Amino acid sequence: MIQPTGMAVLAELDLLKQVLRAGSRVDHLFGKAGNRVVLDVHYSALSRRRAPFGIGIHRASLFSVLHDAVVRESIPIHTAHLIAGSDRAGEQRQLRFADGKVSRPFDLIVDTLGTRTPLAPQTGRELAYGALWATLDWPQGAGFDVHTLEQRYFRSSVMVGVLPTGTPPGAETPKAAFFWSLRADRLKAWQDAGIEPWKHEVATLWPDCASLLSQITDASQLTFASYAHRTLRKPMEHALIHIGDAWHSASPQLGQGANMALLDAWALAKGLTEAKGVTDGLALAIKLRRRHVLTYQWLTALFTPVYQSDSRLLPLIRDQIVGPLSKLWPATAIQAAMVSGLIANPLEPLGLDKDLQTRLTLAEAT
Repeated sequence: MIQPTGMAVLAELDLLKQVLRAGSRVDHLFGKAGNRVVLDVHYSALSRRRAPFGIGIHRASLFSVLHDAVVRESIPIHTAHLIAGSDRAGEQRQLRFADGKVSRPFDLIVDTLGTRTPLAPQTGRELAYGALWATLDWPQGAGFDVHTLEQRYFRSSVMVGVLPTGTPPGAETPKAAFFWSLRADRLKAWQDAGIEPWKHEVATLWPDCASLLSQITDASQLTFASYAHRTLRKPMEHALIHIGDAWHSASPQLGQGANMALLDAWALAKGLTEAKGVTDGLALAIKLRRRHVLTYQWLTALFTPVYQSDSRLLPLIRDQIVGPLSKLWPATAIQAAMVSGLIANPLEPLGLDKDLQTRLTLAEAT
């Protein structure tokens, strides 16, 4: 999901209109455990200057918008190079490739290779739970709200969700991201059991999913994603900076991944523009982002076991106490601020704290 934080960056890049067109407006996050409502977040609880919604979008759609912007700027792109590491080359740095060759030296290498980047030391921990993902046709007339991310839970070991993601490149109809929480060490057992027992389990938990499940005829239609929780203590080296998941990765429970990466990139541009020299620019970029990054790493680590773990106590507290209390003010506003990425005030230090509501209205109108 693109949250108000990510939208603020996209608006500055004049790309928000394209993302709005490619994605699907999400006003509401809603989840139930049995008959109990345990997740009920409305973006409308945010202040009027904030974005009143998020955007569900396929990764290919977001990539396409950003890639097209790079092409328009005539920035050269070199593909088919498997990166194995990097080495200092005097005052510069060069990439080392898997075939033993090296690149020419660069003044700066920006590492965006994700959680398992070969350009940074391995740190953190693999999370026990990942998720199976599939992109399916939006289930028209099946009772789903096209503006809601909806989930169902059984304890915290079972979670199924449906997110509207708009129409990705090459598609003719709107799509949904369909996901199912699964422990990584149970993936082989899931594969060996065949798809029908799993489809029966999903349909039992959430009967409305029948129209989605009918589109899944083979296990190959689902991709398993594993997650890790890690934060580099030193996200910069000489002529090298790690941003996005290469610096800080977590589970997707709070939906911040792409937004954090966009904020990191904006902070890097700001740092290089305002500081004297590359090293000072990298230091400023990290300073601008560190508080927000650490806050959300902590929040994600706190909330992930509530929705993805083998605990029996945590979901009981969630369902019996936290869920009901979360419907009351000020919890409604706090939840909306947390989901939207606005806790710890990330936009003001980056010069992005503008009236996003007005800019969104203009973007939607055009």
